[in-house]
Amino acid sequence: MSAIIDQVTRYPDVKIKKLSKRFLIMHKLSDKEIRENILEVSNLMYQKGMVNAYEGNVSYNDEGRIYITPSQVCKGYLKSEMIIVTDISGNILEAESGYAPSSELKMHLECYRLREETKAVVHSHSPYATAHALANKPISSKAYPEMIVIFNEIPLVKYGRPSTEEIYAGFADVINNDFDVFLIANHGIISMGDDLFDAFFKNEAAENTARILTITELIGGEKALSAKELEALHMMRKEHRKR
Repeated sequence: MSAIIDQVTRYPDVKIKKLSKRFLIMHKLSDKEIRENILEVSNLMYQKGMVNAYEGNVSYNDEGRIYITPSQVCKGYLKSEMIIVTDISGNILEAESGYAPSSELKMHLECYRLREETKAVVHSHSPYATAHALANKPISSKAYPEMIVIFNEIPLVKYGRPSTEEIYAGFADVINNDFDVFLIANHGIISMGDDLFDAFFKNEAAENTARILTITELIGGEKALSAKELEALHMMRKEHRKR
């Protein structure tokens, strides 16, 4: 039961109807709750320096209704009515006058198309992860156990021009191979999750991992774990993914 309570603490957008030792039954979020959660995640991204005033976007898939942050609005100053709602094809269903969906809407829609159970997508330009993207270097380690168990690696997809269909041309290669987090070459990082906070936490964890590995390189480089230990950690990851 303590593990379930821990999940509730970590994911505050979850409303509990029933507690079980094996599962949680969650109610469908209301329009108001979805918008509030998008505002909270967007503000966290801005406060933590994961985006500047012109970067990044957040979306939520409510059974084919896609809530997404607007274009050219600072994530730290969003208001509920600014959030756009589209259908899964990108047609606008709800939008306040003067606001348009993020220019990266197509990228979010492709994530939902490739993995239908995904509920949220967070795209940031967090500094260390984006530095890896600009260097065209996946984020990986043979020395950091938490990195291996949580991510295995954070792969890199090929570059595509922003705001065009080219940007998601390589997404299928990683999403269909069970990766939730990946870099876009020369661009930034994307995370996918079961809810908005899950997607955000993955994005935040990836940035912290990239920062640690960058610092490690500066002070002499990582010292790899043994092949036996790496194998054990990969087995732990497989068990972790089954939960």
